[in-house]
Amino acid sequence: MSGTELPDYRVTIECEVRRSIDPESDGVPVVTINPFVPSLYEADSFAPTGAFPTMTLLRILGDEVFGDFESERHQALEAGQAMWPQVRMLFQYYLQGNAEMFTRIAKKHFGLEWEPRTSHERTSVAYQALGIATTFIAGSTGTSSARVIDRFSRKHTAAMNRHTDHLMTFRRRGQASDALERDLFAELNRFVEQHESWEMGLLGRFVGAKEKDAFEKLVLFRDEFSTVRDLYQHGFELACKCLWPLVAAQNTVKRGSPDDFGDVHPQSVPVNKRPKSLGKFDKMSNAYKIAYVTQVPGWESFAVLLDNRRRNTIGHATAHHDLQTGRVVSDEDPAGMTYLEFLSETHGVFEALSTLAQVLRASRVASSPDFSSAE
Repeated sequence: MSGTELPDYRVTIECEVRRSIDPESDGVPVVTINPFVPSLYEADSFAPTGAFPTMTLLRILGDEVFGDFESERHQALEAGQAMWPQVRMLFQYYLQGNAEMFTRIAKKHFGLEWEPRTSHERTSVAYQALGIATTFIAGSTGTSSARVIDRFSRKHTAAMNRHTDHLMTFRRRGQASDALERDLFAELNRFVEQHESWEMGLLGRFVGAKEKDAFEKLVLFRDEFSTVRDLYQHGFELACKCLWPLVAAQNTVKRGSPDDFGDVHPQSVPVNKRPKSLGKFDKMSNAYKIAYVTQVPGWESFAVLLDNRRRNTIGHATAHHDLQTGRVVSDEDPAGMTYLEFLSETHGVFEALSTLAQVLRASRVASSPDFSSAE
């Protein structure tokens, strides 16, 4: 089954009759299939949980949570289909430096009532539009994005006002990060273009321990494993390249320099691997980078969004989607995870990317040619 709207909906069914039609029915067999909802393979009627898609979600989530999930899901679909094409156009003109077309699109599609004449103003407008769209797509339940961005903004602003070294570091690195900015936007665009393949990862934000146990017994009959794993792996690696502004702001606020990592280090980082500068931090393994970020209060969520142990299961050479069990497994992790959990991990990487885009924005604004090097 593919497609989300009636005109482009396509269904292919291969099945066998398992029992005769109820003689009291009207004689028309009914097949209910929804590959977006975990199902019970053995179901032979609408009765058990996992047989009837909508009823499955209602039974497991409950009416109120189901309503919230459906609302956020449809909001995400709408943002991807209606809003994202305009955001993509705006951001591409921003990347190209086409100020005239950028302003035209901003006014026409985003209701901008003033003209962004400077580079840093266009940067702010472009990232604001990007942030609105990705926030809708990522959803609001269970997200930590707003808290991360708020805490970073306050630390970064305080550091900029008090320490010239911090300003010059962000300016220098911002000037050198145009390629990273392009890669980040290209990856976000890939996620949105393939949204249908991983969008049910949103369901994981509405699932507690009890609900998780219920979904463990069901199977999500989808198989875009290679496509989604590619998104997951590329997104994970790219997100880790964008963590440096977070530790830079923390270092400056705590110790007066973005390069000063002090004496408090994550226990998981060996003594001989501890960085003595941002340059050394850039060369660290992803697991160590994440450890430095997540030891800061308010940024612990990156340990969940960018779970290195999960990444090892998904990215291992032997990792594959076992279609019989509906689990993603590898030689190192034979138990693995359900396909739904795999999609939830991918959803988490998208949230991390969209959050870090707003963090990277600080360095791009600081490096604007509108500001002289003497400021």
